[in-house]
Amino acid sequence: MEQIRPFPPTDLIDRAEEQEAILLAPAPDLKAWVMQNWLTLGGELHNPDHDHIAELMHDDETFLAFAWASSAAIAKKRMVLGQCEKVMFNQGGWKKARQEQQMRDWFGAVPVYLITIDAAYCEQATDRDFCRLIEHELYHIGVERDEDGEPIYSDNTGLPKHYLAGHDVEVFFGETKRWGADENVKRLVEIAKQAPFVSETSMASCCGTCVIN
Repeated sequence: MEQIRPFPPTDLIDRAEEQEAILLAPAPDLKAWVMQNWLTLGGELHNPDHDHIAELMHDDETFLAFAWASSAAIAKKRMVLGQCEKVMFNQGGWKKARQEQQMRDWFGAVPVYLITIDAAYCEQATDRDFCRLIEHELYHIGVERDEDGEPIYSDNTGLPKHYLAGHDVEVFFGETKRWGADENVKRLVEIAKQAPFVSETSMASCCGTCVIN
C-alpha cells in the first residue's frame, strides 16, 4: 500500500504569515515516517549507513526528534532548509529550565538530536528533493568508527558512539575551478557517475504524492 509523505500543518505557515514571525512545531508524524522508511530493515528507503541511529532509537525513542519551521532560516547569507543539531541549552538563570521545558512539552522528553525542516519548502518540494533533504540531515548524525570502519561502542552503555558530523565535501566552486578537484571532490565525481541506489518505485511507495496531486 502506498504511503503519502508527511506534509507540514497548513496553519503553521498561515499563522507565521499573520504574525510576521518564524514559528516552529513538533513533527511526530515526520519522525514516524522516517523511522518506518529509513530506519527500519525492509523500509522503502532503508539505508544501512543510518543503522546506528536505529539502534540508538530502539534503546531510547527520544534520541532523535523532528520539528517543522514555518520558513527557512538565514545563516552566513544562505538559506537553511534543514538543520540537525545536538540539543544543548544556555546556562544562567532560568534559561536552561525554560528550554528544557519546551522540549518536554513538544516531545515528552529532551532529545539528544533535533532535526528541523523548512515547512514552506517541503510543502512544494518534489518527493526526490524532500527525501534528499531528510537524508542529508540524517547524515549529520555520525557514528565513530574504528580502523576497519566498524562502529565504536560505548563501554558504559553498549550503544554506538555518535557525534554531529560535518559534510564530506565542502569546497568553493571557484576554488575547484582554479586549483582542481581534491581527493574528496574526485571521489564525489566518481560516485555521481553511478546510478542512484534509490529507485523511483521505492520513492513512490513511501511518498505517494501522486495519489493526492
